[in-house]
Amino acid sequence: MRENNINVANAILDIHTHKGEIQSGGKAIINYRQSAGTPLQDGYYYSVGIHPWELKPGNLKRHSDFVIDHLPDEHIVAIGECGLDKLKGASINEQMVALQFEIFMSLEYDLPLILHNVRMTDKILAVKKEFQPKQAWIWHGFRGKPEQAKQMLDKGLYLSFGEFYSDEAMRVVPDDRLFLETDDSELDIEDILYRAAQVRGVEVETLRETIRRNIQNIFFRA
Repeated sequence: MRENNINVANAILDIHTHKGEIQSGGKAIINYRQSAGTPLQDGYYYSVGIHPWELKPGNLKRHSDFVIDHLPDEHIVAIGECGLDKLKGASINEQMVALQFEIFMSLEYDLPLILHNVRMTDKILAVKKEFQPKQAWIWHGFRGKPEQAKQMLDKGLYLSFGEFYSDEAMRVVPDDRLFLETDDSELDIEDILYRAAQVRGVEVETLRETIRRNIQNIFFRA
């Protein structure tokens, strides 16, 4: 687990965005990919992983090397986004090899995993049961029903909500298992926060402190 600048970490509300540094305003963990073309920058934090859509036959080593090269950097505070997608990307076998590699990296560096999951819940839960990680696994962009949210919570996952989601599902998530994100949305994280506070029936500042506390506990725990 990274021990980072607490003042900077306290500004973060968004655990997953594809926006750049300036656009994210220092409030996000930026999804850093090979296509970024720019170095990691001081004052910002990132996740690094292999998105299943980026996998193509023969390029797993290139992506894996990119992850390995960047993981020692203290600006990296999570693995991902990574996971399984039944509808898009490389074959499920190739996606699974990549995911298992990323799980090993999560264990080695003691970093949380930000998960991409499209109709592959059973396989993801099976591999989680196999590895039994101590590190947090966070299903990003969760849009499932309340029943599925409860199932994932029972299995130890955290849930992150973006622009689109079921209000009922948002309400069943306990405070200490909740995250927010912008992902590829044009919205600012403050817009996401404001609506989530309305859905959960709490003050915006109360939810802000909840999210900050969760980010501190999972991504920046000393």
